[in-house]
Amino acid sequence: MHILLVDDDSENCLALAEVLKGEGYSVETASDGHEALEIIANHKFDAVISDALMPQMDGFALCRTLKSNDAHKNIPVIIITGQYTDKSDMEFALSVGASKVLRKTADADELLEALSKLGEVPDRAERQTQSNGTLPDEEYLKEYNAVIVRKLEAKMSELEDVNRKLVERNKQLEYERKKYRQLFVSANDGILLVSQVDGIVVESNIHARKVLRLNDKALSQKKLTELKPFGELLIEKIGRGDPVQFESSYENGSSKIFLDISGSQIGTEENLYLVILRNVTRRKEWLERFIALDKFRALGRLSHGLVHEIGNPLNVISVNLQFLDRSFKEEMAEKKFIQPALAGVKAIEKVIRETMNFAQPQMPAKSKLKLGLLLSEIAGLARTSLLKSKISLEIEKCEFDDIIFADKSQILHALLNIVENSIEAMPTGGKLQFKLEDSSKDGKILLQITDTGVGMDEDAAKLAIEPFYTTKEGATGMGLSISNRLFELNDASLGFESKPDAGTTVTIRFEREK
Repeated sequence: MHILLVDDDSENCLALAEVLKGEGYSVETASDGHEALEIIANHKFDAVISDALMPQMDGFALCRTLKSNDAHKNIPVIIITGQYTDKSDMEFALSVGASKVLRKTADADELLEALSKLGEVPDRAERQTQSNGTLPDEEYLKEYNAVIVRKLEAKMSELEDVNRKLVERNKQLEYERKKYRQLFVSANDGILLVSQVDGIVVESNIHARKVLRLNDKALSQKKLTELKPFGELLIEKIGRGDPVQFESSYENGSSKIFLDISGSQIGTEENLYLVILRNVTRRKEWLERFIALDKFRALGRLSHGLVHEIGNPLNVISVNLQFLDRSFKEEMAEKKFIQPALAGVKAIEKVIRETMNFAQPQMPAKSKLKLGLLLSEIAGLARTSLLKSKISLEIEKCEFDDIIFADKSQILHALLNIVENSIEAMPTGGKLQFKLEDSSKDGKILLQITDTGVGMDEDAAKLAIEPFYTTKEGATGMGLSISNRLFELNDASLGFESKPDAGTTVTIRFEREK
């Protein structure tokens, strides 16, 4: 059976055509009555299925026109409608020659059944209602106008209901928009909206700009790849729309922070990707500190074991070696083996002692200290070693309140370890400088100790404060580790910069006494 399907709604037309084709019917389509008449003039059809209301020529007019034409009056017409449910509307459709009137919301099986029965003789009730479509014009127009008026009234009622719902929906959407806008602006985490097309930052909230240390103008339209290194890791995932959760760092000038980053695609037409940034630098520092404390506790337990298991036997060995040293005469061959053995014992004792000092230092007995005076005292203690090594010392300090709250003996110990390292790094002489600065921005006092020694490469510099790491023969590698530990106990931090053949600078940041 060859069917012409007429409907101005292309989606409905396509869906219904697929259903009919699936049942073995041959189907052509038209978008209104005029187009349908042009197609019918050139092709033979077994039935026409038409929507009731369409622009230009609707289903009623199409049906009446076909029934008024001797060449096409025998083509069965089924009118489908989503609005005409009134009995008089149904009767009007039949009066213009329609074989059947069905609702669009009806089951497709009903339409298929109607098509299968088109060849059957209608019963008496249908014959009484169904017409050959030759209603007088005056009667047709009267009935048609009545149908249109009812349709418009129903449509107006429907539109009013839709409009009311739209107004309510718009109010809800505006409320949601304001709510989520406020959340976006005032969120404690940084939020970026990034274009998935080119990876450009479309929008950012205040906290994101604070975290990244960029103003709105600098961050807006910035490519994600410029926010190194986390942006480079994120860009590939954004392009695919994949959700992410990872930790990375961000560097802006000399500052470096650590970020917890999560992101996901936003289900909008703008192809945006939501990136949430959380500054976890402080959390990471505390975590590293807790890990370090656990290591110190473990090292403390090990140190106690060393003292007990090694210290006492070592003391017996030392006493016996000293006895042998006094017993052997200078010309005896055995004498030359005693001194190296004693030196080895002393080296082991030093390692044990320094390990104990590092792992379990005494709690600081803090008092107010003037750093400038402390530096002068250190210069006096190190004078002999400096003169012997042909090293000049320069102390540079400005006039400001340089009082800290710390344990004097621990700070002296820590600073003298650094000075000793600097002296050893300048075997042929050089210059040592103490520089005291006021860092009022963060409430710190900075002490820089700079030497002109041999320095070290980047890898060695990173490991310089690690316990037992050393590049010097015969050293224990505990000096800077102990200094760093003592500074931490006294609320100070140690920084380390060095380059081969360009010297080393150690920076200690002290808390100012409040």
